[in-house]
Formats: sequence, structure tokens, C-alpha cells
Amino acid sequence: MKVKLSEVMEAVEGAGDDMTYYYHKDTQSITYVMADGDDEQLAEIEEHWDHYIQLPSKYDVNDYHIMEEFIWDLADEQQQNQLENAISGRGAFRYFRDLVDRFELTQKWYDFREAAYEKIAREWCHDEKITIATE
Repeated sequence: MKVKLSEVMEAVEGAGDDMTYYYHKDTQSITYVMADGDDEQLAEIEEHWDHYIQLPSKYDVNDYHIMEEFIWDLADEQQQNQLENAISGRGAFRYFRDLVDRFELTQKWYDFREAAYEKIAREWCHDEKITIATE
């Protein structure tokens, strides 16, 4: 079984309440089902469950924890403190993004988050014994 890393990363990033991704073992492709979407496709997956592997869900991809790791990775203690305060309570993601922009760390954040998604994707492939195809 093979899959492109970029496709797994896209699924990891897209995982949410309304979207679940599956890897089809026979076709070696990734498909998704929307919560309020195609009932036929969901029925197909359920009927042939042994042909599919579910990709990481939003519960497996903890964006809040990724933000915490980013904060702990910063060298500037003042930025760390302000960002830690920003992620407590309501609106944590918005406050975090606003501060990251203000500190001019936006690209650093995107790179960090991308690396975290890649790690999750690689671990999933390893755990499921799926080879990463060259792009």
C-alpha cells in the first residue's frame, strides 16, 4: 500500500467535525465523507469497512497542543508569556493568531504547524504500514 505524503497531510489538516477522511486499500486513494453529505459513499465505506482505513480525526490532531509546542519552542520569554495568556479561555485561536501576527511570527507559525502535520501524517503511515510514495 502506498500514498502520497501531501495527500495524507491535506487530510490531517482538513479533519474536522464535518469531514472524515479514509484511505482505500485497493485503490490506494484517499476519500472523504462530509457529515451532511453523500450517504451512498458512507454506506459504501461501512459495507466494505475492511477495505478502508480512517485517517487521523480532529481528535487525533490536537491544534491546541501544536500551539502550545510552538510557544514553548520560542526563545523570547515575553512572547511565550503573552502567547500562553492568549490561548487560555474563549477565542484562544483568534487571540493566538493576532499575537503571532503582531510579533511577526506568522511564517514561523505556519512552518511549525506544517511540520507538526507532517509528523502526524508520517506516524499514521508508519502505524498503518503504508509506504509513502515519492511525489
